[in-house]
Amino acid sequence: MGLILHPNICCTGEDGMPDVSRTEIGRRMFQLQKGKAVEQVIEKIRQNIGSEWKSFSEKDVHLLERLLEAAWVNTDKVAWEKIRFNTCSREDVQRILSVARGIDIEKTSQHAIAEEVEKVLPTIG
Repeated sequence: MGLILHPNICCTGEDGMPDVSRTEIGRRMFQLQKGKAVEQVIEKIRQNIGSEWKSFSEKDVHLLERLLEAAWVNTDKVAWEKIRFNTCSREDVQRILSVARGIDIEKTSQHAIAEEVEKVLPTIG
């Protein structure tokens, strides 16, 4: 009886170690794209706000990242590119962060979080 391979799982590499499945590679690429997109947005916001950026705690920045990641996943990428993050003010950041105050971010679905953030994003700048 021959060896049957799953179409999404590769065998072994030249070093004898199992290769990562195509599905896992796709997931990792998606996470990298999401992280890069949010990192770029955070940098645009930080540059625009300038010294006021320091008024946000590390916890606030982490929360902002989580909220933006949820929105990025749920937002059409063409629409995402049109959001004026480079003109985002300190008050805009506070409005984005306020989304988390109205929900339990640990128990709320990413989709529901994204929908709430997406209500704020068109109004920034």
